[in-house]
Amino acid sequence: MLKQLGACIVARMFKHLPSAFRLSVVTVALLSAGAAFAQLGPGWGPGYGMGPGMMGGGMMGWAMGNYPVTPNWGGKVLNYAEAQSYIQYGQTHGAADAKANSVTFTGNDVVINLIAVQPGFEDQTFELHGLTNPTIIVPYGANVQFNLLNMDYGNNMEHTAVITRTPPPYPYMAMMYLGPPQVQPMPELPWRSDGDVKAAQYAALGENFIANELGEYWYVCPAPQHAQEGMYGKFIVR
Repeated sequence: MLKQLGACIVARMFKHLPSAFRLSVVTVALLSAGAAFAQLGPGWGPGYGMGPGMMGGGMMGWAMGNYPVTPNWGGKVLNYAEAQSYIQYGQTHGAADAKANSVTFTGNDVVINLIAVQPGFEDQTFELHGLTNPTIIVPYGANVQFNLLNMDYGNNMEHTAVITRTPPPYPYMAMMYLGPPQVQPMPELPWRSDGDVKAAQYAALGENFIANELGEYWYVCPAPQHAQEGMYGKFIVR
């Protein structure tokens, strides 16, 4: 299993969370969005965490947004310049291999700044280090900060990323097929506020967990049709 860190916080300012809890298929805690951006360095302002998301081994506990991002949506809101900083910061972590379409992380602390539909890339894809749906490789025992920024635009273009053992292909209603998540999924992030990428605001969230079980997993967007159209990638703990 993967070991989740954190405590559930509703509408609080971002801060580091000291407590740790072991993830099992019957008990899991969603980390507040706070720690997700606390590690991004200076210049990142306050935001709000999400509420508790307990999972009992059955259906996954995300909520569909189905609306464009607003300042009070419940997570972090970035402007275009901040979104670019997020992307650039993510590129300072991990080593990209374009030929293998992979990003390999080393060390005890891993920061993954994943993007949902980065402008200039195809719809229904994830981006990292300029690669589309790359295989993400993290070392066993690493403390993983897994962040997501939604840069997509348009109705029903909310996205999240579920880490699951269930491999592709995925059906239209992937959320009914994935089974219990290995890490409690983040709520779905609403799409950007404006068609103009430089004028838009963007939703971002993150969670923290310990990669304490070796194996192959998949990070998948569970929104209807998204995974079916290819919005997933491999996640390896080794």
